[in-house]
Amino acid sequence: MNIAADLISSARRYRGESGRSLARSANASQAGLVELESGQKDATTARLDRLLRPLGYQLTTLPTRLGTAASAASDIRGFLPRNNESAALRVAWQLASDLAAAEPALRVALCITPPAPTGDERFDALIAGIVDHLLARDTLPQPSWLSESWRTLDTPWDVEPVPALRARARELTPLGLVSHGVYLDAAELVNI
Repeated sequence: MNIAADLISSARRYRGESGRSLARSANASQAGLVELESGQKDATTARLDRLLRPLGYQLTTLPTRLGTAASAASDIRGFLPRNNESAALRVAWQLASDLAAAEPALRVALCITPPAPTGDERFDALIAGIVDHLLARDTLPQPSWLSESWRTLDTPWDVEPVPALRARARELTPLGLVSHGVYLDAAELVNI
């Protein structure tokens, strides 16, 4: 998927907007939007901005190559239908590593755009927990999307696959992850 396709489809899914509705409000053709979202065609900056505005977004650039929470969710969403949970977890670990490496203001900026649902509530909670932990750790502002109820699991998820290690992992789980129903030894989050 190209960047324009990822931005539009992620923003549209998060807002719960149909392609038809977005095309109508952006004064664009639905066929053109389908081509854009499928990666068949790319978009100019002006066209991309015109499609994002009805969704309440604006196109902005950041001086970094580090990944955002929204792009991590999109990448994870691509791995889950193929039952590639280990690749999805690697994306989450990379997000944690990228956020930990970013200076504070950039870290906040990388988390501002709300991630669209991944298709797996566990990974939605994991992304929220990672962001929550890495922003709270340095008392940085937290985006409002962290408090969306669907980003917290009703039944906790022990990410540790080895049953004998789960109790210890629960003891070492940062509060930001616990608050989203995810248990994971902080040492598993690379470079944190």
